[in-house]
This record gives sequence, structure tokens and C-alpha cells, in this order.
Amino acid sequence: MHPQIRQGSSGLCPICNMDLIPLEAENSDGGLREVSISPEASSMLDLRVTPVQRATANMSVELFGKIDYDERSVVTTTARISGRLDRLYADFTGTTVSKGDAIAKIYSPELYVAQQELIQAVANSKQEGSATIQKMRNSLLTAAREKLRLLELTDEQIKAIEKQDKPSNHITLTATQDGVIVKLNVKEGSYVKTGQALFSIANLDSVWLQMEAFESDLPWLRYAQSVHFTVNAIPGEIFTGRIAFIDPQLDPKRRIINVRVNVDNKKRLLKPGMFAHATAESRIALHGRVLDADLAGKWISPMHPEIVKDHPGKCDICGMPLIPAEEFGFIATAESSEKPLLIPSSAVLRTGKRAVVYVRIPDEYEPVFEGREIVLGPKTGDHFIVLSGISEGELVVTSGAFKLDSELQIKARPSMMNPNAGLVERSALNAPGQLAGQWSPLLRYFNSLEAAVKDSDSKAIHLALDRMQHALHVIQHDQLQPKEQALWKEFSMRLNNTLTAAGEMPADRTMLATVRNQIDEVSKYLGLPSQLPAQPDMKTTPQETQAIQQVTTAYLTVSEALSSDKLEEAKTTSDALSQAITKLPDSSLKKSLAEAVTQFQKEEDIKQLRAKFKPISDTLIKLVKQGALDQLGDVYIVHCPMANQGDGADWLSGEPLVKNPYFGSSMYSCGTITDTLSLKIPDADHSKRPDRPKIPDHSEHEDHTDHSNHSK
Repeated sequence: MHPQIRQGSSGLCPICNMDLIPLEAENSDGGLREVSISPEASSMLDLRVTPVQRATANMSVELFGKIDYDERSVVTTTARISGRLDRLYADFTGTTVSKGDAIAKIYSPELYVAQQELIQAVANSKQEGSATIQKMRNSLLTAAREKLRLLELTDEQIKAIEKQDKPSNHITLTATQDGVIVKLNVKEGSYVKTGQALFSIANLDSVWLQMEAFESDLPWLRYAQSVHFTVNAIPGEIFTGRIAFIDPQLDPKRRIINVRVNVDNKKRLLKPGMFAHATAESRIALHGRVLDADLAGKWISPMHPEIVKDHPGKCDICGMPLIPAEEFGFIATAESSEKPLLIPSSAVLRTGKRAVVYVRIPDEYEPVFEGREIVLGPKTGDHFIVLSGISEGELVVTSGAFKLDSELQIKARPSMMNPNAGLVERSALNAPGQLAGQWSPLLRYFNSLEAAVKDSDSKAIHLALDRMQHALHVIQHDQLQPKEQALWKEFSMRLNNTLTAAGEMPADRTMLATVRNQIDEVSKYLGLPSQLPAQPDMKTTPQETQAIQQVTTAYLTVSEALSSDKLEEAKTTSDALSQAITKLPDSSLKKSLAEAVTQFQKEEDIKQLRAKFKPISDTLIKLVKQGALDQLGDVYIVHCPMANQGDGADWLSGEPLVKNPYFGSSMYSCGTITDTLSLKIPDADHSKRPDRPKIPDHSEHEDHTDHSNHSK
């Protein structure tokens, strides 16, 4: 009844006076994946260990590509009028031109008519007439000028036509920008139609470096990242640019992705078509943020990464507002706690989707090693980033890990190749009591995850995953038998790893199925339920939930007084409970709860008060289940089998501890947590990853080792 009571010999429990039972023998090999090796054997196996460390992940990505025209600087000139190209000044591809240079001369009857209209309009505007007539003439003159302007004649050309006595049947086309003729679509003497493309001019003051990156390189590349490259034609010269575009779609056949770098080329050294060898240096902190002191406090254009300023403003090229570099994931420095965990790649045993490492257990006389399944992030050089499953400072085996795993395989215990070797399925009737009472919140949060996936709500999905991890971390397991403790250690590790990996997966039904399968595995080997019975559809308003919260808070005060044998305090605090009940919405449960408190307040003997406390507890438990699951902070159901004349009784507790209100000091810690109605979720539902809210590990509880069956 009270697993916290452990003695060196047989006898009676000092709490309930029941016979003590033998404790299960400790497993001589420790946990499910522990291997004990003598110092001599360790030396013969040549086992070597390396500490897990937090450090920035440095990665150098080698890329290859070629120089290309900057598409933004390529201007195509089209024929605004039909006619014949009588003279083509720029008559071959590659001709260098300056803005305003004559490129072609076109003969066009249409242009002849438009010029005639302008010359006539100018002559008419000089004649005398009334104000109305003069206004009409000026209007016709403006229209004639606009017609020529729409035919792409410059203001200078229009003014020259106005001075002519008769129209010309030719018009000269000029270059609209400095650059090189990169495409010539016509020949001298050919006829062109309105809208036909004549030639394209590219400005080479800026060029693009088009590169191809492997799928595995993507974690190390990001927008606005600096890239250095060289070209064979100019040995010794190192060019620099910033990544401006990473193609959102991967080539399904070649498994590569296109990456573009904007490069300044005012010296005109780089020529389109040159091959380039580029290097992207990355220093990654936690959550993939890039360490770049040069961009600390800077502002970057969202369209043109080469525009970097010290203050907010607008892009010089596109006019869009600049964005802080931090929003692109750039930071100047990383604190120790913000650096990723790194382990040598030689420490990892990989099979399929699983990765296993062996960790040396500290403070053991003989070397003891424990197998761990971990979640790997990207590989960086000779190291892996670890997302879950291991802690800083632990010693991982970097040489000889496979030999340790072989030892487990020989003993038919969980190993890299068979993680469930030697394990026996357990029925739900045999689930460890300490776990069974704390398991339900995790299943309720899984139901929330299922609903979020169905609605494709990314934020709700990550929130549900984080809350599942929080519910897993706060489960107390200190009173488990040794074999149960080993099972829980193994499967809670696997579930935590699965939840961590799920946060990095696409938020779809495949991810949901992965989490579902891991919950089923925990249920299979620990006897815990894999799903909850249908829950009532709670339709309480925030005001009604707050009212239930006030009732629960007042109830816990009364329970605390009864567990401390304080008769007068229990009666006094019951007044606040009665007052809180009046704020509940009218219902049969409210009526029953009010009547139960009234009967409680009539008693003068603490023994009778405790008897009357049971209907209050039973009714409030029903009320919370129907209207406030997971909305009240920490609320647990505790059961005492000795209360109510041996028939047992439940009560609510605000912490995962046993403080028996039915017996007080005579059996203060008699009881077991049978269910968790609500968990307090930390306020920090966010992190530096905008798409992944972060919930920290549970806080430590107050030490009640002298009075409770749950340790700190």
C-alpha cells in the first residue's frame, strides 16, 4: 500500500499495519541496456570515451556553380511601331553600349503620320484665335506629343520634330541603359511588327552566381548568408556575395537544389558563363540560428540581401522596409546554454531511423555503460548535433561501441538491432500504480495534437507536442520497483525522443502516426492505456472555468487543514468554499456540492468532518471532469483505500503528493495518485524558434520526504 516504506527485514507497515512484501531483486546488469565491463576487459576492448559538449557547430559547405546575368538588369527593347530596319548600329551580340547610344534606325509610315500630326499641331498653336480655339489647339498639341512619347521617342527627339518643317520617315532607337547586347532578334533590312522583341541589354554591374547544393547542405544555408568564391580565370582573387534565393523545390531526380548569390561586379571582372568554386562558412547555434557578428544589429532588405544598413529604413533598390537581421536567424554571440550538443560521429551506431550511443555511467567501481537511443540533427564535419537523448558532460563511447552492443545482443536484451529483445508485454491491469495516475494528461494532449493535425494548425501542433513532453517530464517515478524503473527509463526516453523528432518533421499524418506508434509501444510494455475513454464535450465559458478554479482553490485549503488535524481552520475555510460555490452556474452538481458543504459545516467533531468531506470531494471531481480538464493548474486525484470504513475514498490534491485529509497525522501519507485532471503549463509557451513554442522542464517541487510517498 505504501511503496515508500522500505525496511531491511520483514515486519509491518508503520502506516497501515499491513505485512511488508519482499522487494524485487535488483537486476544484476542494471538497466535494460546497461553493460558492466571489468577494467581488464575494458582495456582489451580498447574502449574510448569522449565528453558530450556544447559548442557552436562549424561547417564549411563546398559548392560549385557558374556566373550568370542578373535577370533584374536585363532589359528587352520591343518595337512600338511596325516598319523596316534600315540601319542596325549594334549588329552583333556582345556589343557594349551606353545609355542613349543609337542602336537602330527604323523606317515607318506610321511614325511619318504621327510626326505630321505633331508638326501641324505646332503650326496651328502659333495662329491667332479665340481663347476657346486656342485651348483646343493646345490640347491637340499635347495629344500629338503623347502619341510620339508612347512610341518611345525621347523628349529630345520630340522637340527636334517640332522644329522641323516636314516629317521624317525614319526614327532612331537608342539604348535605355548601359550594358551589353545579350540577345539580337533581328537583322538589318528585316520588317518588324509592333510588340516584336528587337534586342536585350544586360547591365553587368551586378551578376548572379547560380549554384547547386545537395539536400544534406540545406541546414547550413540561409538567406543573406555570406559566400566566398573564386573563378579559374582570375586566380588569387576572392569574390564575395550574399545568398539571395534558395529554391523552395528540390529536384526529385538529382536531389539537388538551386541556390543563387547576388554579386557586385562594378569592376566587370566576372563574365557570365565562368565556372566558380564557392565556400559557405556556417557557425550554427541552437535551433539553427547563425552566428554572424558582422550582421549583429543590422537591417537587411527582404529582396536584396546585399543591402545591409545600420538602422531601419527602406531598400535602395526595391523600396521595401528593411528587416532586422535577427529575424533571419542571425545572432552575434551564443551563450553556453544556447549552443547545440555535439558528439563525435564515431560514437553513433545507426540502423534505419534509429541512432544509438553508449554512455559511461559515472560513480561506478567497474566500468558500466548504458545504451541510449538519441535524436540526431545535422552532421557537421566529424560531429553530429544531438537534439534529444543525452546531456552535456556525459561520456560517450567513441571506440568499441559496437562491441558493447554485441554483448547486449548475446544476452537477448534491447540493443541497436533489436530494441525490444527480451521484453514481455504487460496487460493494462498490471500497470505500475505510480505511473497510471499521471499518464492521462499526455493522452489528452495527444488528442489535441490529433485535432491540430486534422486542422493543419502548425502552431497548435507544436504546442501540443511541447505539452506532451512537459506531461512526460513531470511524471514522478521514484517509487517504482527496479524492473519497472528500468522499463520506464527506456520507454520514456523513446517517447521523449519521438516527440522531439516529431517537432522537426512535416506536420502531417505521418508524424501523427509516428507519435501514435510510440505511445502504443509504451502501453504495450508498461500496461498503461494507449487512449482515453470518450471525454465530455466541455462548453464552459472562461467565467465558468474561473468559478471552478476558485472553488477548487478553496477546497484545497480545507483539505490542507484536515490533513494537518486543524478542526477550526477546516470549518473556517469552508466558508470561503461555500461562497465560491455560489458563483458557479446553476446545475445539479452545484446544488449537490452546496448541500454537501452545508452538511460538512454542521459537524463539530473532526472525525465527522472527514466523513462529510467525501461527498464534497466526489462532487467536485465530477465537476472538474465535466468542465475544467487541464484548465486549473496542477490537480490530482488521490485515493486512500483505508478511508470510508475500508471502502476507500478519493480527494483532490494541488500537487503530486499525498496529504491524507481522511486520517491526518495518523496516516498522513496513506494514498496513491490515481488520475491527473490538470497540469500546470509553464507560461513560456514560446522560444527563439518562431514555429516551435518551447515549454521548459518541470520545476522542482517542495521537499516532503518526511510526510509523502513522493520524493522531491
